Amino acid sequence: MSVHSDKEEFDITQDLQGSRFVARAQDGEIAGYVAYEISGEGLFNKVLSIPSTVVDPRFKGQGVASALTIEAFSWARKIGATVNPICSFTAGFIDRNPIYQDLLAEQSV
Repeated sequence: MSVHSDKEEFDITQDLQGSRFVARAQDGEIAGYVAYEISGEGLFNKVLSIPSTVVDPRFKGQGVASALTIEAFSWARKIGATVNPICSFTAGFIDRNPIYQDLLAEQSV
């Protein structure tokens, strides 16, 4: 996936070995990433936990974190997983974008 901001264009890829989605600037430099952990097996029994979203300070404010989060959520939908937004950015993103509410993993009480 390619994301374009006013200042830069970013390519987002999934790093399966590193369990993260990575945004790279056109020069190949890592602009940011969303780390994830997957648990559970089978369709609709998986939970995608997102413990952190990291954006290099030079790329902040360009939509990198949002684009990475959307990519992670798209993948969660594709594999039939719910999302556990451990990361404060991810939790806030879901709050601001109700279209993703259905992805929330049930919390145990």
